[in-house]
Amino acid sequence: MIHRLRRAAADVFSRPALYWTVAVLFGLNRVLFTLVAPRRYDAEGMWEGAHAYLTNPSHMYDAAADYLARVHIIAPPGGLDAFVSPPPVALLAVPVALLPRSIGAQVWTAIDAAALVLALVLLYRVLASRDRVARPIFWLVAAYFPPLFADVSAGQRGGVLLVLAMASVWFERSRPAIAGAVGGLAAAIKYYPAAMILGPRPAHRIRYALVLFGVLVLVTAATFIPLGGGGTLFYYQHVLLPSLASHNPDCAYDSVRTLFMRTIGGEPFAVPSSTGYEIVTSPLHFSGVALALSYLSAVLFAAGAAWAAWRSGWNAAYGMSLGFALGALIPNEVWPYQWLPLLPVGLILLVRAVERRRTVTLVLLGLCLLGFWRQPCELFFPNLWTVAGIGIFVLALWENRLFRSKPMGGDSNATQR
Repeated sequence: MIHRLRRAAADVFSRPALYWTVAVLFGLNRVLFTLVAPRRYDAEGMWEGAHAYLTNPSHMYDAAADYLARVHIIAPPGGLDAFVSPPPVALLAVPVALLPRSIGAQVWTAIDAAALVLALVLLYRVLASRDRVARPIFWLVAAYFPPLFADVSAGQRGGVLLVLAMASVWFERSRPAIAGAVGGLAAAIKYYPAAMILGPRPAHRIRYALVLFGVLVLVTAATFIPLGGGGTLFYYQHVLLPSLASHNPDCAYDSVRTLFMRTIGGEPFAVPSSTGYEIVTSPLHFSGVALALSYLSAVLFAAGAAWAAWRSGWNAAYGMSLGFALGALIPNEVWPYQWLPLLPVGLILLVRAVERRRTVTLVLLGLCLLGFWRQPCELFFPNLWTVAGIGIFVLALWENRLFRSKPMGGDSNATQR
């Protein structure tokens, strides 16, 4: 009887139709809840930044600098006082700033969502899996991944960053200079995609890195021109540096730094209670040790990504995705949508583990993904998302051997075959 049940279960769970159905249901759920969201605060903030860039660029950061000076944290999204991103982000949103604010926010959300879908299609094509089960599971996990939904729902720009990163991976196989240029555009919008230089094949790496940093510098410098010398210096002194030092007790703020500072550093943070939210503090107050551990972890994550990329035989898709994932693990400020950079390497690991029938790897990856099921502000400890994210990244590093024999995105001849 038990043997029959096992065979029946194996038969059901080996059917691609099951996973396609669940993937479609998750996708429809995400679309529905995105459409009914009453406001897109981050998209409205991007509209404000782009509008100020068009109308008064030399003073576009005055409101943000004033708020940071008074409160010492980044303002809630939605207004110009929360716009701390560099001018390339404002330039990116200029087309929607020509529309009314409410319409522009919705249009930007649609653009970001379309970019996310295109990014996933590019990664799906790079992986080129022929496994009947791996293909639908790729889309199921992509549709489930809560940071992706958080990005679209808020009207963020993660989709644009992701499509540029995946386009960089796509072009690395045959056009490393174009790949570097696309990576440079991504790094101009948000600096962390520059870490993708860890992944390209040795024959392409120097060209890729030179073009990436060249485009990054050129685009950044060009977009700062309307601010003038004084406006540029003002941004770096009164906006960028203070925003990097922002220590927000908000429960949605769940970076690796806050994981250490909240557990052993004594930094206060918000948790849900019967009356809303209350501020709690750990009984441990080793702030120096916690800060040192946060810096040490950043170094270890970066070193681990380089080591795993090397151990994989410089598998480009794997190595570049590891570099891109560092954007979720190293910054001081990480909101739910900022865990999106983990998605490519998580999907790459997932597909290869399914192809190789790595049961233990799949179980561990599934547990890490379940760590994102509830939003941070619904958890007794918001940094459970941090633990889950670290788990996915470390598991991807450990399983580098899965990518040695068939380099995804790293061997153009193999891809053509």
